[in-house]
Amino acid sequence: MQNRSSNKTLLGASLYACACLATAQTPVGKPAIAAAAPITAPPIALPSPAVSAGADALADALTCRISYERYPGLMQEIRDEREDDFSQAYRQLSQPMLDVYRLEEPISAWGNESDVIVIAPNRVMMAVSGSLDAVTAQLEHALEQSSESPLSGALDDQHALVIFNAEAPGLEGMVLLGCEYRIPDISLLENPDDAWRKPPAVPASPTKP
Repeated sequence: MQNRSSNKTLLGASLYACACLATAQTPVGKPAIAAAAPITAPPIALPSPAVSAGADALADALTCRISYERYPGLMQEIRDEREDDFSQAYRQLSQPMLDVYRLEEPISAWGNESDVIVIAPNRVMMAVSGSLDAVTAQLEHALEQSSESPLSGALDDQHALVIFNAEAPGLEGMVLLGCEYRIPDISLLENPDDAWRKPPAVPASPTKP
């Protein structure tokens, strides 16, 4: 049996150190999302729940519950479930590329809630109002309370919890919190439903004889 008290202390210390590192490494006046590497929590060996496609794909995605098999169809699954409650606000074409969505009702994950969802090529996150310290404290408290009812499946080599400051347009002063999926060759932004938002291809200039 694991020592629950020791695990809480170690997890709390790790998250606090991550939060301090993110704050210290963020250059003044530059977006943290582009300038600093995301802060990831250490692997947590939690029981992996059974996949229940259709329950709430967005909540599952935020809390690292999406399996390798389910990942390719994730965005379509979210749209099917939230047909009237998942509106794309804008796409940032500059690096790092990301899509911002608005929900009619806030969603809760990792002890925080928000109605702003940010999709990056391999991350599903929510933008939470507040300081990095405050959001991290809520996250830490939620993880401490989750021993009997885990918020997430195992965080392993394909799933990582991420939390860092966001200063992309429209997200200034917010914190991005969610899951990074380390599954190669699949981008969540490469979705046919979003094709009209991509910049038009520039035709090649004809070669002069």
